[in-house]
Amino acid sequence: MYYFAYGSNLYREQMKNRCPDSIPVTKARLEGYRLNFNRVADVLEDEGSEVWGALYSVSQKDIESLDLYEGYPNTYDRLDVVVEDDLGKSHRAFIYVMTTKGCGEPSTEYYQIIEKGYRDWGLNSQPLLQALKESCKR
Repeated sequence: MYYFAYGSNLYREQMKNRCPDSIPVTKARLEGYRLNFNRVADVLEDEGSEVWGALYSVSQKDIESLDLYEGYPNTYDRLDVVVEDDLGKSHRAFIYVMTTKGCGEPSTEYYQIIEKGYRDWGLNSQPLLQALKESCKR
């Protein structure tokens, strides 16, 4: 099964520690959503927007670990989505989205972990910076 990471789980070292069976697959994008900070990373439906992240192949044991870490089903819910890799190939995956929507600035440490993940995957950090700016405005 594929998991699409767009927040702190982009950081490969953290993901490997959290989900030992996980295998990094490829960077990918989720259309129709935008990155948001509600103190932690979230995505909001937004037609015409996209969120770049990474696909990991995960085991059932990894999913159970992610569920615990993400606070599923109370803090985050799990959604099935289709993402597209940078070669245009579609993949079915699941993501976590916050159950309570809002906007709030992330901690410096948390944000820096996501930055490391963006570097790990060679992602453009501009959308990450934009999400941070938006969270600071509200």
